[in-house]
Amino acid sequence: MNLEEIFFLSQSIASVAVVGSLIYLGLQVRASDRGQRSMMQQGRADRVSRAALSLATPELATVWQKGMDADPTMTRTEVTQFLLMCRSAFLSGEDSYLQHKVGALDQAAFDSYCAGVRSYMSQAGCRAAWRLLGGQFGRDYREFVDAQLAANPIGQSVDLYEQWQKTVQAMKLKPSG
Repeated sequence: MNLEEIFFLSQSIASVAVVGSLIYLGLQVRASDRGQRSMMQQGRADRVSRAALSLATPELATVWQKGMDADPTMTRTEVTQFLLMCRSAFLSGEDSYLQHKVGALDQAAFDSYCAGVRSYMSQAGCRAAWRLLGGQFGRDYREFVDAQLAANPIGQSVDLYEQWQKTVQAMKLKPSG
């Protein structure tokens, strides 16, 4: 084998090594992206879970329910508490919206968030809170929420306790299968 043939062989091997390195790098980037998305979703779930648990305290659960029902007997302090709870929910929502917009939150998670928006924003108290607080958020997010409100009218105030009781009774009467 002469010097020229050795040179071409070494160049061919080097080219294969470069292609192999690029494939490996692509696989590493893809795995890193999946890990990053997983961490983002876990953080989002943790944030929402902690917020829900904090609202489960007796005082805050009462204020939340009164606020969602737009109860006219709410005190000034209760309205302030409710508005702060809504602001927290809206901030969390804006974060989910922005993560989705840049591709960091997948469509399934975003659809879940949108279902939540339609649910809690169907209540008059939450809509009133958005009307008062919406100006504190970015234009894109405001337009997104406003579009959700326009597409979903105010619903009847839902008594989840009553629905829960009926569901439990129906389940007791119906044999599992």
